[in-house]
Parts: sequence; C-alpha cells; structure tokens
Amino acid sequence: MRNNYITGFILLVAYAFYTVIYTIQVNEIVGTFLEFIPGIIGITILLFNGYTPRELFLTKARLSLKGALLLCVFFVVLIPILVTGEWIGFNPLDMFLIAILGGISQEFYFRNTLLPYCMRVLKGRRFLALIIHAILFSLWHLPLVLIEAPIAGVIGVMIVTFIGGLVWGGQAQRDGTVYWAMGQHILYLMLMSMFTWG
Repeated sequence: MRNNYITGFILLVAYAFYTVIYTIQVNEIVGTFLEFIPGIIGITILLFNGYTPRELFLTKARLSLKGALLLCVFFVVLIPILVTGEWIGFNPLDMFLIAILGGISQEFYFRNTLLPYCMRVLKGRRFLALIIHAILFSLWHLPLVLIEAPIAGVIGVMIVTFIGGLVWGGQAQRDGTVYWAMGQHILYLMLMSMFTWG
C-alpha cells in the first residue's frame, strides 16, 4: 500500500509539472518535447511497480465494434464544435509536429499512466477510475484555457475534454489498447490547429 502512495505522489508531481509546462508555453517546440517527461516517468514507474504493458494499454489490439462506435460518435460531436472556430489556415509545424507529439504525450500520461494507476488503486472499479481520470484530464486544460478564452469557451473546453477523457479512456479499457484513442486524439489536434476560438 505504501508503494501506491509513493507512486501516487510521483504521478501527482508529474501532473503538476505537466500542467505548468502546458500552460506556460514559453517555446512551443521545446514545450512539446518536455510534455513527454510526465508520461515517460509515469509509465516507467508503473512498469517498475509490476504493471504489465497490457495493464498500461500499451499492447496492440483490434478495435472492437463498441470501441469504434464510441470513437465515431465522439468525432461526429467534435466536428460541429471545430467549425465554430475562426479559420486561421494550415501550418505544417502545428499540424505535423505539435499536434502529433501533443496527442501522443497526452495519451502517454493520461491513458497509459493515470488511468491504469486509478484502476489499480480503486481495486478494479473501472468506471470510477475512468471518471476520476477524465476529471483530471479536463482540469489539466483549465489554467491555459482560463488565460486564453472567455468564460463560455472555458466551460466548453472543460465539457469537451471531460467527455474526451471518458471516451478515450473508455475505449482503451474496452479494447486494451491506447493506440486507437491516440490516433483520434492526434487527428482532432491536427484539425484544431487550423482554427482559433475566443
């Protein structure tokens, strides 16, 4: 049990570091690479503590029909939200570097680290673990959104990211792999890179 507390403390410190790096954005490219640190630390610690790659959703697996439906419904919901933004054009750096690496690093920390840790600490109460991890995923976006968006935008982002946490985490739980959720997350960030809000 003591090991769980130490691991939880380290993951909490990693969460705080990740939030600061994500919010400050001193240099977008450097920040994008620094955002990998919490996920890499988290995955390493959990593997060291006896978690299997399967428990961390790091294995390859087929996309189930229910998993695919979950991702499809979420994507259909996201498209109208995307087009409410103002078109800012295509930027190859944002689309092919920042969005791709950002999607991967977020999945590494939230779906490959935080969700499995919550599931084990909560002794298999998968839905409760999913909810807690989705709340933390949503709150992680809050400081940056408070700086950049009006209150309606803040509320919208919090709702969408909470639902995203539920969908991506739920699909990973159902199919035992993060890669399908990661692909959709990357695609969403790529599309987002062409719009601005606020």
